[in-house]
Amino acid sequence: MGVKHVSLGTFTSSLSAAIALAALAAACSTSSSTDSPTGGDAGADAGRPRTATTGTIERGQYLVDHVLVCGVCHTPNGADGKPDPTKYLAGSRSYDFTDTDGTVVTVNAENLTSHNPEGLATWSDEQIRTALTGGIDDEHIALYPIMPYPEYSLLTRADVDSIIQYLRTVAPNDNVVPADYPYFDQNPPVPVVDGSKIPHTTLAPSDADFAAAERGRYLASVACLNCHTEQLSADIPDLAKAFAGGKKYTFVRGAPQHTSVNITPDKTGLATWSIDDIVSAMLSNVEKGTGRSFCNTHPGGPELFGKMAASDVRDIATYIHTLPPVANGPFKCLP
Repeated sequence: MGVKHVSLGTFTSSLSAAIALAALAAACSTSSSTDSPTGGDAGADAGRPRTATTGTIERGQYLVDHVLVCGVCHTPNGADGKPDPTKYLAGSRSYDFTDTDGTVVTVNAENLTSHNPEGLATWSDEQIRTALTGGIDDEHIALYPIMPYPEYSLLTRADVDSIIQYLRTVAPNDNVVPADYPYFDQNPPVPVVDGSKIPHTTLAPSDADFAAAERGRYLASVACLNCHTEQLSADIPDLAKAFAGGKKYTFVRGAPQHTSVNITPDKTGLATWSIDDIVSAMLSNVEKGTGRSFCNTHPGGPELFGKMAASDVRDIATYIHTLPPVANGPFKCLP
């Protein structure tokens, strides 16, 4: 579940959900199974109580595939460079980070299918919940915060239950995920995000768009905050600069470093963008004015954010458009 954590503050960067996830975070189809033609609780420990009793499977699939976009990390690419549908959520996509001592650490996204023993079949609902929102796996080992559990701690109980219910239905796949290299240990997970410090919309409660913006705040907190917020120290977001970009990360050994952009309505961010401009960018993955595609770590486009409910996309855009402006940058994804 997720990827193991070396130590508090050990990385120069980590991924969000957003890119998220983006942490189960972050593909509507069910994978073809190497063990069984059907999904469900294949091989699950029937003696473990089911505590994920609120929400729905359908809501869970929607969150996994199009809000948290878990497949970005947990579904590996095929030879054509595109996600391999036969290994949907079966893990093995790997990422490289540089430890504070200069060691390059390779971590691997885990198998989230219902396979026993490679996936989540023997995990209890509470073990999945704890990993998703608290960063501790079934072996009591902390997860690397590339899995954005600090932000996923903000998910409602019903949404977490929905995700757990959906993952139980994902067909088992026996894909074996390599161990993280060169090490992991059992240091504590990083702190969860303090939701009270995430800015609210600047709209007045009497404004017709206030409710939409506040709904967008919830979604943006779990889908956008991790990548688009600088860090006070490794793995600790600076919520005074929430959504103001500047976070640096590298996921492929030798690749150039990426920097997230400021998405607040400041002149160093999206001051000239309308709500419709933001909606269009999320759906198309194309930058306003230039026609350039966003960096490949951004989960926009027709298969990811593009299949988010139109109302949710607009709620997020309304919130981003009415955030308190924060001067930071401007930044480019790539130098």
